Amino acid sequence: MAPKVSATAKVYWLTPERGGRKVPPSGSVYAATAQFDEQENEFFSIVIRFPTSKEQGENGTTSRVDEVEVGFLAPELVESKLTPGKEFSITEGNRIVAQCQIQSISSPVGNVSEA
Repeated sequence: MAPKVSATAKVYWLTPERGGRKVPPSGSVYAATAQFDEQENEFFSIVIRFPTSKEQGENGTTSRVDEVEVGFLAPELVESKLTPGKEFSITEGNRIVAQCQIQSISSPVGNVSEA
């Protein structure tokens, strides 16, 4: 079994005009594929956990920026690339729906790296 590696990150959801979702996910967990921008053909699976209460905007819509915890289904494939400040794209099918920037990393032994 692979050691658990997770990251805290900021997710910037793209607007529909930029190819993103009409509305950001509203549940507490969201699973998707992702890719580091410099390696366009290599994808990895992520699970995002949202804070318990998501802020809503003035018109009742959810924010387009979320602070989240990101888990990696195969951490051994990405662990060496995870550093605070590193960015990757979140995809649904062949379209990019969000940009994600890592804020800190939690390693299996409990060490935390922060930006």
